[in-house]
Amino acid sequence: MNQARFPHAGLWLDKFLPKQFAQGKSEGEGAYRDHFEQAVKIPVADVYTSAFNRWKHTLEASGIKTKVATTQGRLVVGLGAESVLENAITLHRTYGVPVIPGSALKGLAAAYARNRLAEPAWQKGGEAYKTLFGDTESAGYVTFFDALYVPDSVKDNRPLALDVVTVHHQEYYRGEKSPPADWDSPNPVPFVSVRAGVKFLVALAGPEEWVEAAFQILGLALAEEGIGAKTNSGYGRMVLEGYAKGVAKTAEPRETYHLAKLRLLKQETPPPGRSRGEVVEVRGRYGFINPAQGGGKIFVHVSQLQSGATSLQVGQVVEYSLGKYKGQTQAQKVDVLLEPD
Repeated sequence: MNQARFPHAGLWLDKFLPKQFAQGKSEGEGAYRDHFEQAVKIPVADVYTSAFNRWKHTLEASGIKTKVATTQGRLVVGLGAESVLENAITLHRTYGVPVIPGSALKGLAAAYARNRLAEPAWQKGGEAYKTLFGDTESAGYVTFFDALYVPDSVKDNRPLALDVVTVHHQEYYRGEKSPPADWDSPNPVPFVSVRAGVKFLVALAGPEEWVEAAFQILGLALAEEGIGAKTNSGYGRMVLEGYAKGVAKTAEPRETYHLAKLRLLKQETPPPGRSRGEVVEVRGRYGFINPAQGGGKIFVHVSQLQSGATSLQVGQVVEYSLGKYKGQTQAQKVDVLLEPD
């Protein structure tokens, strides 16, 4: 069958394997290579552009935040998945275009948070980690959608490329031969990967502050760790629009309001004689603080604000001393540490 008349790389790879045997002898990897060469020449079908535009419009109409991620080199997701060939790649079942599963994006972000973020709240079992990613008892606040290929983001609308990995000492690795030697014959194994410069539309849904935190973590993870197979060889590095310019210089994402609030209330210890809390109710010139250490709400009046603050707002993180006014406990010498977004 002519691949030019069949614009679906996924079905071509799965169904139309050319001959593997000639004159009673196996052609081995050579048959796979020819097959892969034909697959990477298949352009994306025109109908996919319409489907992608409908998907993007649906996300925008639903208020779901999207960002574009661009491959900095080769990328391959699903290399070890079940396949009629020796190697696989994750492609959209309907349109045959590259796709990054939402589960892979979520797993990458969660692993980065556990391994690279210093705050205890982002360690496995921590409050922020459980809230964003979920656990065995509850789902996380953020939904990670599959990242779809952006049409025409590369020349000729052909996002796939022929690639190869070379095993130099295969008998040694199988335990059939002791130590590897210079005269061992290398074994080039072809496979299909995604080209550099290919763009994917990444979509996350959930509460705004948690989506922002997820994008920040994901941007760092894609730039520093990469996604998919062969990341130790530099595969899978991507730049997420607005969140990473090349390799990030720090493992700490820029703090959102929510992350800063968690740090101020949970991790940082206030000076002796001072307490911290969040303003949760405002009635004109007075309101009430919810103490970080627990207990009943604390009365606060605007006249006790210091450091240039002139008004109370719900969501303010404040530091204060406890005092008495007309026999009632109230917050005094109040400093506003963080204003709400």
